[in-house]
Amino acid sequence: MADGPILFSAPMVAALLADRKTQTRRVLANPEFYGCPTGDCPHQTQAECNAAMASLGPDAIRYAIGDRLYVREAYYQQGHWEPVPGARTKGNRQKWAFVPTGPISFDAPDEFRKGRHSADPATVAWHKRLGRFMPRWASRLTLTVTDVRVERLQEISETDAIAEGIEHLGRDPMLWRNYSFASNLRGTSCPVTSYRTLWNSINSPGAWEANPWVVAVSFITEQRNIDAGDA
Repeated sequence: MADGPILFSAPMVAALLADRKTQTRRVLANPEFYGCPTGDCPHQTQAECNAAMASLGPDAIRYAIGDRLYVREAYYQQGHWEPVPGARTKGNRQKWAFVPTGPISFDAPDEFRKGRHSADPATVAWHKRLGRFMPRWASRLTLTVTDVRVERLQEISETDAIAEGIEHLGRDPMLWRNYSFASNLRGTSCPVTSYRTLWNSINSPGAWEANPWVVAVSFITEQRNIDAGDA
C-alpha cells in the first residue's frame, strides 16, 4: 500500500463531492513495454492479449488495492511572483516562482489572476493555481483504492460508466448528460455514450476512438485530508 497524488478536473471533483463517482480510468503509460502496442500485438488472440495486460503488476499499473490517493484539483491562493536567482528557461529567459503568502480557497474570489502579471508580479493577489501544484496538506479529498484492472477504454459497461460520475439529468425517460455540448440540456439515454462524450471533452476529440489501454480504478471517497486523524 502506498500514498500518492491523483489529478482530477473540476467536473470530476464535483462528482466526487456529490458522491456519484467511484471509478476513474487512466491511460496506461507505454503499453508497448508490455508487449501490446497498438496495431502490433504479439499475441495470437485478443483474449490472450487481454489476459496478458490484465495480469500486469503494480509497477506497470501504478495503483494497487489499499493505496490512498490524495486528490489534486485547481485551487486559489494568495501570493506573488519572484524571479529565481540564476535560473533561466530553455529559451534563456528569467525563471519565476510563485510564492504563497496566504490561505487556499476552492471557491473563486471576486478577483484573481491566472498567472504571473508581467507588469506587477510582486503585488500580493489571489491566483488560480493548477491542480498539479497543490500540496498534499491542502487536499480535501482522499480516495482508498478497492479494485484495479486493465482493459480497453471501450470495454466499459453501463454500470461502470455511471460509476465514473456522469451526470443524470433527472428526466423521464432517464437521460445522461452529453458533454459534447456546453449546456446540460441535451442528453442521451445510454450511459456509455455519455461517458464517451465526457472522455473526449477531457482528453480531446478522438480520444475515445483511439481506444487505449486504461487502468480502471475503483475507490471509496472520504471528504478529508489524507493525513487528518493520522497518528
